[in-house]
Amino acid sequence: MFQILLAIVSLAIWASIFIYYFRDPIYEWLDNRFGKDTPLADLEAPDKQDDSHQQNKG
Repeated sequence: MFQILLAIVSLAIWASIFIYYFRDPIYEWLDNRFGKDTPLADLEAPDKQDDSHQQNKG
């Protein structure tokens, strides 16, 4: 039983060291995966820009 407890404690220590060392990439991944999405751009905006560009072209 002591060996199982020792293995669990050592895994917890290794996991905490790993998470502490790689915390910035892990936080970036979590924010990208579960964070708020940015709102999508207006779908008509590129068409309006294209029209104004064609009018200026002549």
